[in-house]
Order: sequence, then structure tokens, then C-alpha cells
Amino acid sequence: MDEQFNFSNSNITELEYKPPPMYVQMIFVLVYGLVVLVAVGGNVLVCHIILICQRMRTATNLFLLNLAISDILMAILCIPLTFVSTVMLNYWPFGNVMCPVVTYIQAVSVFLSAFTLVAMSMDRYVAVLHPLRPKLTNTQAVKIIAVTWVLAMAAPLPTAIVSRVLNENSDGNESDAFNGLCQEIWEHDYQRQSYSMVIMFLQYFIPLIVLIFTYARIGYIVWIKSPPGEAVRNRDERMAASKRKMVKMMIAMVAIYALSWLPLHAITLIGDQYPDIYSEDYMNIVWIAAHWTAMSHSCYNPIVYFSMNSKFRAGFLRIFKCCSRMKQEQLINESSKSYYHGTTCNTSVNMTSTPHKRNVITNYYDRNNHENIESSVV
Repeated sequence: MDEQFNFSNSNITELEYKPPPMYVQMIFVLVYGLVVLVAVGGNVLVCHIILICQRMRTATNLFLLNLAISDILMAILCIPLTFVSTVMLNYWPFGNVMCPVVTYIQAVSVFLSAFTLVAMSMDRYVAVLHPLRPKLTNTQAVKIIAVTWVLAMAAPLPTAIVSRVLNENSDGNESDAFNGLCQEIWEHDYQRQSYSMVIMFLQYFIPLIVLIFTYARIGYIVWIKSPPGEAVRNRDERMAASKRKMVKMMIAMVAIYALSWLPLHAITLIGDQYPDIYSEDYMNIVWIAAHWTAMSHSCYNPIVYFSMNSKFRAGFLRIFKCCSRMKQEQLINESSKSYYHGTTCNTSVNMTSTPHKRNVITNYYDRNNHENIESSVV
């Protein structure tokens, strides 16, 4: 079985299942829940910031939007289901159809993250090493993103084809499916091993090599060597400072991606060579911890954006200011309605001029909200 994406069918499940102690299960419930909450909330906020302001829709930010979408897919459709089936139940309770669907979507989202990071690194590589070339347009970025989707959907197709629910104590009848495991069923073991290695190289090692090479070259140009075509010192300093901030953020994203997926890939490689390792008592907790580390990658990117990019922080603050002003407006409207109702009933005074003033207040807040959102720039 391929542990790369079909996380509910690790080799651990082939042996006698030894559930972790209750307090350990509760800890995993909390940390998995935290990952889902931060991943969904943070990435939805990233999408909102990029989409709500036209000046945030740059080519680079479109790549970040694509990353956010892949992380949202992972957090909503994959993490909860695989957590329930693997950690809590040790069987697949969601039916035959959901087994290949969830496995495939999870694989697509992981490939999408990897390919998008590579596309971003190549864009930054060209921009830094060839500053006189035209910048990547939004249309070109959308086309590249479309290519990443096609590749991400094509690479794990065999996973969707061979994944199904199988009860290890039965002959695979439909009636036994809801008590079985979601597994990749290959005719020969060498097919599973070969596909596992191909997937690992496509999703992890090859992208990581490309990312290390491109950002090493970018770092050399930005920190050590003067970029070609930039001869004015003041301009050099401004551009270099801006590029250094960008490169630091991208390197942080790549480092987090590499470290998040390293434990699970290491366990997979070791387990393929030494299957007996899964019989060790500690492997349940070790594998679940490695799985959580890989899944937690979906929540880190928004944290990186908001901590290392001042413009995302500005957009984040603008949204909360707008929400605060909308609440103030609602309170004013409610207070005004209460005041008008009480005054009309008790004194029968003509209030025709007061609603006009209320509309002026409302328009003032609406205008400020619009201006605040539009001032959020990349």
C-alpha cells in the first residue's frame, strides 16, 4: 500500500491495531482540530484579501491564491476523514465511493502545492536574474496555474483507480466494505513500490531540488552579487531590500514544506525496506505524529504571509477595521430605530429630517469601508 496519499491504509493497519492511550487520542483530536481551524480560517482570509482588492491581484499573489485553495481542499475534504478513519476508528466508515475520491483529492492538493511552489520559484528566478525582462502578467500566471492543475490531477490518477475499501477478514464483499480499510490494491507488490517511488520523487524530491537550486541562485544574486542592469546605488538598495524580503518569505515557505513532509516520507522509505518496523509498539504514535506534521503544512502559509509580508498584514487589519465599523453602523441603526420608534409613539413629533441624517451616517461608513478595502495594496 502506498502511504504517500492513502493515509488511512498505512502498513500499521495491516498488523494488530494498538490504539494510543485515551489522553494521547485527546491530544491528537485537539491538534488535528487546530490544524483544520487555522488552515481553513487563514487560507480563506488570504483568498478574501487577494480577491477583494484589485491591486492585490498580482501574478505572485495569484500563485498564493492557488496555494490557499489547495490547502483549503486538504483541510476540509481530507484531514478530518483520514483522521477519523486512521486515528479514531482504524477502519473506513465513509463507504466505497469516498475512499478513492478522498485519496485522489488529497493527492491532487499535495501535488498542487508542490507544483505551485515550483512555478513561483521559477517566476522569481527569472525576475531576479533577468530584471529587464517583462514581468509575468496575470494572464500568463493563470495559464501556468491551469498547467499545475492539469499536472496535479494527472499524476495521482492511478491512486484513484486502485483505491478501494477492503475488509482484511473477508473476500471484499460489498456488505463488508464499511468495516474495512481504504487501501490501494495492486496486483503485484513491485507495482506498489514503483508507483510509491515515482510519486515521492514527483511530489517531494524533484520539486525540492528545483526549489533549492532556484532560491540558492536568487539568494546569491540578492545578497552577494549586484543584479545585472541595476547601476544606480539608491535604486539598487531599494530593490535589493524588497527582493530580500520576498526571498525570505519564499525560503520560509519552502523550508516549511520540506520539513513538514520529511518525517512521513522517511517512514515510508524505511517501512518499504524494513516492514517489520511497523510491528513496534511505538509506531502507531510515531506514524500519527508524522501524518499530523505533513497535514499541518496546510495551515502554515497564511502565518508566513501575515508575519513576513506587511501588505498582507495591512489587508488583514483593513478587513477587521471594516468589520468593526460595520458593527458600529449596525448599532447606530438599531439605536436610531429605537429612538425614532419611541419618539414617534410618545411625542408624535415629525421625524422626516432625522432619517436623512441617519442615511448620511450610513453613507459615511459605507464610503469609508470601500476606501479602506481599496487601499489594501500588494
